[in-house]
Amino acid sequence: MPAQALYQKYRPQSFDDVQGQDHITDTLRNALVLNRVAHAYLFTGTRGTGKTSTARILAKAVNCLAPDPRQRPCNECAICRAVNQERLLDLVEIDAASNTGVDNIRDLRDKIDFRPNEARYKVYIIDEVHMLSTSAFNALLKTLEEPPPHVIFILATTEVNRVPATITSRCQRFDFKRAALPELMRQLDYIAQKEGMELEPAALELVARQANGSFRDGTSLLDQLTAYSGDTITLGHVQALLGAASRELIQEICAALAARDIGRGIAALDTAVDAGADPRQVARDVVDYLRGVLMFTVKSETTLNVGEEMRAQLRALGAQMNPEQCARAIRLFSQAMLDLRNSASPTLPLEMALVEATLDPAPVVVAAAPAPNVRAATTAAAENPFARAPTSKPQAAPTYQRISAPKKSKAAEVAADNAPEISGALSIAGLKKNWDNLIRAFQKNNKAMAPFLKDAEPLTLRDDTLVIGFFYEIHQARFDNDKNAKTQFGKVLQEAYGAPIHIKCIVSPKREKMREAQNDPLVRTGMNLGGKVTNIIEDKESSEETDA
Repeated sequence: MPAQALYQKYRPQSFDDVQGQDHITDTLRNALVLNRVAHAYLFTGTRGTGKTSTARILAKAVNCLAPDPRQRPCNECAICRAVNQERLLDLVEIDAASNTGVDNIRDLRDKIDFRPNEARYKVYIIDEVHMLSTSAFNALLKTLEEPPPHVIFILATTEVNRVPATITSRCQRFDFKRAALPELMRQLDYIAQKEGMELEPAALELVARQANGSFRDGTSLLDQLTAYSGDTITLGHVQALLGAASRELIQEICAALAARDIGRGIAALDTAVDAGADPRQVARDVVDYLRGVLMFTVKSETTLNVGEEMRAQLRALGAQMNPEQCARAIRLFSQAMLDLRNSASPTLPLEMALVEATLDPAPVVVAAAPAPNVRAATTAAAENPFARAPTSKPQAAPTYQRISAPKKSKAAEVAADNAPEISGALSIAGLKKNWDNLIRAFQKNNKAMAPFLKDAEPLTLRDDTLVIGFFYEIHQARFDNDKNAKTQFGKVLQEAYGAPIHIKCIVSPKREKMREAQNDPLVRTGMNLGGKVTNIIEDKESSEETDA
């Protein structure tokens, strides 16, 4: 049986174990204590920052049997042990990269109404959710917005920009940040001590830097180092495994750049590559070193997480270089890192970057272009030696004639002036009959608010007040808060019916009845089979309106 990987062995099992994400763990703890757990979460961030681990911890916490919410998850009750042993049926983990189609989401939607087997909530963790197809996202929308009360969704992604806004708006979003270098070093040192490793401080720092803010990458590299060098890990072991040049050679290359000594820099590059260093890793190390120098040249060295010895070296080079030279060298070596993938020579892109970064950029001279008449005369003189020399007499500027825009035809003007026809007397039935025509007439005065009336309907008409019911609360709020909308629509009604009318906006009672109907088990079953609730038929007595 293969040995368990370190990143699996030391996966966080409680909120206290999650490192560097206090803004997320504190929020989730408070939600548990206040009993305000949301129905859908979206965890986003780079790889190895703890998204899936936090999702599993949250799944344990909402189902934990510990009486005190502040102690959840306890990792001791039956539910917590079942999650840790990956045998809880009510925790469903879906790999969206392998289940991208709409049929997979439909299958999930068909099973979601079943109650949990043994836990309080059924938790669905959809990893790499950005890999779902457009049709799969659309199939997930309604279920994600109003899932059954016993279901919690946790979506995880590394590319949140590929998740539709309709999905994001239905979730509580948490952004996982990269681990800072001190946090990563503490975690790796803790694992090394637990595993009985002897890790040099310089080796620990290099492993943490190579992880680039990812706990999983750092732990996997530490696991690889134990297989390479045993329980004693030195800086040389890490450099040999990574194909990295020694810190002295990287410093020598950057010192040659500061001194503008091309030969010295080429010699240091050849020494690093001949010693077995990977050219791309050399370019990456040079860029990282030059970034530290740049921070000293722009007086932002407080942001650097380096030791005092390294800080003194960077400060000395920063005194010899200016920000323009540092930025140019960083840009050239970053491009060389990309060019090395397709280069026939293993060192040529690095050498070219070093040469260009050492030399000053050539000044760009822009010559003034001759006037068109002088240029034409010069060309003619070159072709005919007996032609007269061009004169510098200025010519009159060309004149421009103003052309008016074409006028509209009379038919178009008449069609634009004709308002929609309104027929019938002023009543609820007449308003409903002419509602589309009234909206078109209102659109001439207020194009922004007219679309909101398409999802609304006249409800009651008492005296001179018309009550309009909006199906969506946000539409009612937008229309009600517009300072001109109700007045302008009242004028449209007055011009159509000849009587002053005041407007009152409310949320339609049908909205709540529609929601109750959709929560009915029989109706939900029909919706899962492809049906759709389009209208609510009310009793005749309850639907009577009072007309003016």
